[in-house]
Order: sequence, then C-alpha cells, then structure tokens
Amino acid sequence: MNDKQDKPKSMAEIAEMLGITTTSVSLALRNSTLISSRLRNQVQKVAEECGFKARTYRRRRSAAETGAQPEEKITVLYDPVDSDDPVAQQIMNSVMKRLTELKVPFELCSCGDLYENPLLVENSTGVIYHYSFRPWFGSILEGIPQVAIMHEEIDIGPWDSFKPNEAMAGKLAANYLVDRGFDRAILTWEHSLAYHAETHPRLEGFRRRMREAKAEFVELEYDRADDPQIYLEQLRAAIEAYGGRAGIFAFCDQVAYKVCHALNFAGYSRKPKELEVISCDNTYLIRELDPPVPAVDLHIAEIATRAVDGLLWRIANPGASWQDVMLKPELVVPEGRPRRKARENASGARPPGCKTEADAVPRM
Repeated sequence: MNDKQDKPKSMAEIAEMLGITTTSVSLALRNSTLISSRLRNQVQKVAEECGFKARTYRRRRSAAETGAQPEEKITVLYDPVDSDDPVAQQIMNSVMKRLTELKVPFELCSCGDLYENPLLVENSTGVIYHYSFRPWFGSILEGIPQVAIMHEEIDIGPWDSFKPNEAMAGKLAANYLVDRGFDRAILTWEHSLAYHAETHPRLEGFRRRMREAKAEFVELEYDRADDPQIYLEQLRAAIEAYGGRAGIFAFCDQVAYKVCHALNFAGYSRKPKELEVISCDNTYLIRELDPPVPAVDLHIAEIATRAVDGLLWRIANPGASWQDVMLKPELVVPEGRPRRKARENASGARPPGCKTEADAVPRM
C-alpha cells in the first residue's frame, strides 16, 4: 500500500483487500449501523490511508432545478428465489407491462446483484420491488424514490406501499365459510409465505371473523422443507377431529394447491358445505383444480399497475408525504355456487396521492 499505484481505487478493491463484500464497504463508508462498529472503523481507516473517497450516488435533479424533464430510468428489483411464485410472476409481468406501455426505460436487478454491487442503482430515478427488500438495502437505496408492492416489512421504509387490504381478505374468506354453515374450520399456511403469522393481517382478519361467529378453528403451519407426510397426517387429524366436516382457509394459492392434492391423496372428496377449501390470490395455480375452489381475488395485477403509476407520481412529487395504498379484495365463487356479494373494490381511478379516508391506512 506504500506504492500509490497499489492503492485501492474502488469499493470493490477495498472489499477484496479486506476480504469482505462491496456492500459492507459501502455501508461502512456511510456509517451504517447495519454492520459492526469494528468493521466500520477498519474500512474507514483503510479508505482514509489510501485517500479513497466513496462516490456519492448521483440523483437526477428535479425539473425545477434543471429546467428540463429528467430522463426516467426505473430499477425493478426482484429475487430469483421467487421465480416459481405465481404472485411474484404476476407482479413482475404487470410491472414490466405497465412500464412498457408508458415507454419508461427500466432495468431488472436481482437482490444478489445489488448486494454485490450497490452502484447498480446509482443512476436510477426510482426503484420498485415486491417483498424482496432486505434491511441492508436501506442505505443503498437511500434518497431514491421507492415503491413496495405487497410488502410486509413495513417498519423499515420509508417508501410508498401498494397492497391489498389483507384484513378484509381474511374476513371475506371467513364470511364464505360461515355463510356455508361451517362452524369448524382449519386455517393453514406455509411458514415462509406468511410474514409474522401471529399478527399477519390476512390471518388475523380470518381469526377475528371466526371468533365473532363463535366458530371453532385450528391452525396448521408447515415448512416446505418438512416431510409432506407430516403435514398430511396433521391435516387428516384435524379433519377427523371435526367429524369429517370442515371449511379450510388456505393462506394463498400455493397452499390451496397443496391442500387440495393432500386431500385427494388422503382419499377425501371436497364437497359443498361438507369439506371445502377457499384460497386467497386467484392465480393460474388453482384454476385447473377439480372441483374448482372459491378464492379471494387480491387483484394483484391492478395493484402492480397502480404501483408503477405511484412510483412515477412519487418521482414527480419527491417532497410529498409517504403513503400506504390498499385495494379492496373480491370474493370469487366458481360458477354454479351461490355468490355472496359483488366486488368491494377501490379501483376508481384516483391519481396517486389523492387519498380517501379508506386509503389513508396507518402503518401497522
């Protein structure tokens, strides 16, 4: 390091010298508390000795500052782990479709790539993501307009949030079972899909409504890494404990798909008012099930589309207060089954930021 030419000229070179990641270097130079004080001091000392100064993220100035409309370039953040998730697929497709319709340039960026190279978002006008945010991105994305789609880590932010009214979704599912005469039910979910299951609004909405109806219910959680036979036996035991008659609320379409096939494997027949499954999402995954299952449609494509519009509004209005926008879900009953109610939807075209009392939902 005595030779000037050997001094690191980038965060990547400092990271290589110290045997850490580029993200760790970036966080250290920003005094982030997401890494230890020891590592922060070590990185900052090396940077000072080498005369290295981190490049600041260049934010595009507003039209008022430049006198011209800035070019828009959106970063769409995603996690490859979610590639087989039908909801994630629908969100990504809808986001890219809307950006293409509006002729807004955008780039895809994986969580892993951003972690390794924070400079990937250096020139981004805005960032949009769906339950793919990581705590250490807070420092990386600081100062960039952000929109989160169906994200539950609401204590991190700040960002604009677009999501369904999850509590209403759970209530609609419970209403369906109660109206069908079920006084005993099974609430089931997969561990990684329900963020903080003990307080998740979708699950809590179902729990509250069932308690109001004085209906009994049991909760079954499973992990995708578990032996499927274990869950099958738990499901069988719950059904038998209720005398073979129960309504089952599956947290999402992936869970509903698993439950329906588990029931088939165990020899149970799904029959109206005897043994029914209701799902939440209404994606392609459950549309081929026979017999079909009712579902609470979260209107995922609409949420994603409005999130894109909301991000563009945020870019044009950087000083406006942060907002949570919730769309109302809809109970969808397959043809041939009685329909309880028409769609309760908040899809009336209101520009982002023009909130009604129903839209101004406080952070939970």
